[in-house]
Amino acid sequence: MILKEQIIKDINTIADLQSLNQLFDYVQIIKRTLATVSPNRERVLQSAGSINDEEAREIKQIIENEFNQTEGDW
Repeated sequence: MILKEQIIKDINTIADLQSLNQLFDYVQIIKRTLATVSPNRERVLQSAGSINDEEAREIKQIIENEFNQTEGDW
C-alpha cells in the first residue's frame, strides 16, 4: 500500500468530527505552505547563459584559488 492510500485509510477510520476538523485545518496549512515554497531551479535557470565561457573560467579559477588553500598550522 502506498503512503497516500494508507493516509486515506487512516482518515476514513476517524469518526470524531472535531478531530476531522483539526486534521482539515492542518492540511490547509500544509497546502498554503507548499504554495509559497518555490523551487530554486527556475530562479537558477533564469541566469543560464548570462556569463560567457571566459567569465565562467575566471570565476572557477577564483573559487579554486580561494578555497583550496589551507591556512594556519595543520
